[in-house]
This record gives sequence, C-alpha cells and structure tokens, in this order.
Amino acid sequence: MGKKRFFDDRLKYLSFIQNTSEKRAISKQLAPYIASMPKNRTFLRILDAGTGDGTVKSNVIKTFHKYHPYTSLLITGKEISYEDLKNTLEKMPDRFVEHPNLLVTMTNVKFAELGHIENNNKIKNKKVKTYTLILKEDNSYDFHDQINKLNNFIKKYWGIEIDNKSRTSYAHPCIIKIYREDHKRYLEPFLDNDYKNNNYDLIIASQAYRAASLVKVKVNNVIAPLMRLLNKSGRLLVTHSCGGDSVEKIVKIAWKNKNPFPNNAKDIIEYLKNNPVGENNKYSYSKPKFYTFNFKRSPDQTVSELFGHDVDAKWANILYIGQIPDKEIQTIEKSSIAQKKIKTAINKEDKMFFRNEIFSIKKIR
Repeated sequence: MGKKRFFDDRLKYLSFIQNTSEKRAISKQLAPYIASMPKNRTFLRILDAGTGDGTVKSNVIKTFHKYHPYTSLLITGKEISYEDLKNTLEKMPDRFVEHPNLLVTMTNVKFAELGHIENNNKIKNKKVKTYTLILKEDNSYDFHDQINKLNNFIKKYWGIEIDNKSRTSYAHPCIIKIYREDHKRYLEPFLDNDYKNNNYDLIIASQAYRAASLVKVKVNNVIAPLMRLLNKSGRLLVTHSCGGDSVEKIVKIAWKNKNPFPNNAKDIIEYLKNNPVGENNKYSYSKPKFYTFNFKRSPDQTVSELFGHDVDAKWANILYIGQIPDKEIQTIEKSSIAQKKIKTAINKEDKMFFRNEIFSIKKIR
C-alpha cells in the first residue's frame, strides 16, 4: 500500500510537470537572485533542496554561467527519488561543457542532515554510501557515457523505505560528487569539507513541503534547517503554491469547505520573527511576491498517451497542487453529479492558471 502511494504521487508529479510551465516560471524568478550573487568570489555554493526532474537545477547552472562564467560553482541537489535523480543526471553533461569549473553533488538525506552529509561516515547509524566520479575528456557525449555508469551504484543504494504512516525515507544515506578531471586543481579544496565551511550562498526550496501543513511544521522540518546552512549574507529562496487561482476555485466546487492553502508566506515570516532560528543569528525577510504559470493546452482532439484527455489532465493537476488525499478523490469521483459540476467548471476555465509565491530569507549575521 505504501509503495503504491509513492508510485501514484510520482504519476501525479509527472503529469503536472508535463502539462504546466511551472519549472520555467520558477527558473525565471530565480534568475535575478543568481545574477546578484557576489562577483568577487573564486567560488559560490548553491543548494537545490529538492531537484525533482532536474529542470530547475539545470536552468540554475545555465543562469549562473551567464552571470558568473569564471567562478567555480559548487552546486548540491537533494533528491530522494531514484527516477528524479536519473532525470537530473541526464541533464548534467551539457552543463559540464558549458561551465567546466563545476562540482555537482547529489544526496538523498533529510533537510536537517544536509549540513552533515559531507563530513560523516554515518547518518542515524547508517553508513553513508559515497561515489566520486571524475569526468575525463571534454565533450558531452563522453560525459553522458561516464555518468551513465553511476546506474549500478544508484540501483543498489538509492532506494526508499516507507513507514506505517506512509512517510518516505532513504534506504541508505548517499552522496555522489561529479567534476571534470581537467578542472580538479580548482575544485580539489572543496572535495572534502568540514561542517564550518559547508554553508551555502544561495539555497532554493521549491514546493518543499505540503501546502496544508501547519506553519510550525513547515518551519521546523524544512525552513529552519535550511536557514542554518546559510553563509553570512547567504539567501534562502522559498517558493510554493498559495491559492487564489484556478486550483482553489475548482477545489471549492468539489469540496465546499476545503481550504487547500490554509497559510501563506506572510504567516511563515511572522512565525519566524516570533520564533527566531539560532540564538546568535539574524535574518531579514523580503516581501512575498506572487507569480503565475499556465496549463499547457494540448491540441484539440488529441489524447495524451500518458495523461488522458485535456479535462482529465487539468483535473489531475488540480488534485496534485491541492494535495487532495486519495480517499477524498475516490469519494467525489463516485458521484456523477459532482463529476459533471467539476467538468463544467474546468471547461469554463479557458486559460487555467496556477499561482505561486516566492520570498527570500537573508542571513545578516
């Protein structure tokens, strides 16, 4: 039952990234922050605290190269999913060609463990499985071939465990490091880090928690652990779904009293101000900014082999963003009257849009 839940969630996720422009919209929002990173540094560290299929991480590297072409980029990605790890790595060969002075690190540990993974042999009494890949040659064809050789390591160790509460965790804590052999002299000082130097200049937390979670849970489980990983003047960017869009409108038609977005960025910032993270640290908070992205309409009469008709794909995306439990979905889909109301409402949404918000947390000291 637990494994089925994880698989079902993956299908919803794949449907969502296939049928919306969220990844592009997020990448566009991140670009100004990457452009404004210090220009006088020999290296900069970025953490993508949930890489998903790797689209945002790849776009971050592209943007970084545009504004910091000669700066060493040490970029870490956190991802528990075996499939998403493979999708992310598939996008990396071209990035190593474009920005040779690049160290890519991937890990599957929890948010609170990210600061310790690089200098510990064990996490929670489990041995850390490590793999360092040094890329030879200077072209994406050979890089792709070499990165594919990671598959055996990934298949063996990058698994998940699901407890009786359907919570996922890693089977083994893992870390993968990849860099080019001809740039080893620039990156060697960063291959073995202690915790003190393992802080980040920029951290990206995109859809890193369930929208319906309490503010306290979002802060304690995700935001606070990431804030502790910031360098002085480092910045944490948090973006998530916030309602006030087609999703909330149609969810209210299906479930009149349901509020899929019970709190927002302002609530999180207010909580953080009243419950400071770290005794000696000080942070500043930006004003939240809203941005939207759209459902990508399929040509009329075209049935997607994977995701079904246009209206079904929209409904699947609404359920994914609204994070509606399976039991509630099954109940509503047994009612022909409810189905008719929902489909009518979806068809009236000629341009279905989704709304996110983004805010930044900057470490002052």
